[in-house]
Amino acid sequence: MEANGHGTVRVVRAIEAAGDVTLERALVGMVSGRDVHLTMAGAGPVIASGQVAINQGGCGPLMAGGDVSIRQGGSGPIIAKGDVSIEQGGCQSVIAAGGATLGRQSFVGMVLSPRIEVQDGAKVLMTVPQAAAFGAAVGVVFALLFRARRG
Repeated sequence: MEANGHGTVRVVRAIEAAGDVTLERALVGMVSGRDVHLTMAGAGPVIASGQVAINQGGCGPLMAGGDVSIRQGGSGPIIAKGDVSIEQGGCQSVIAAGGATLGRQSFVGMVLSPRIEVQDGAKVLMTVPQAAAFGAAVGVVFALLFRARRG
């Protein structure tokens, strides 16, 4: 399935397909398909049973059954069964069963993956131990606030 505006931006509420979805110069509320390709396009949540490729575009939360590749774009949190690769882009967080490669000029808030490669110019806000420590600290603060409010 293709949504192609050829010079104009097309706005679609949702796209669901059993096969591949390719979007160029389009805005879509939600995308669901096998392999999803966004080029100069934006989407809300993206769910793909296969791979996702974003070039000069972005999306909200992203779940992929395969690899995820972002070039000059971004997304919300990513959950991928395969590898995640980001170059000149960013996302909120990455949970990848495969590896995570952060290329030049990329940014990720938190990464959880068995193999993480951070190249020159890439930034990761929190690693797994830092995120665990932050979560524990927030838990303690909430417990103390709850206890003080009860008493």
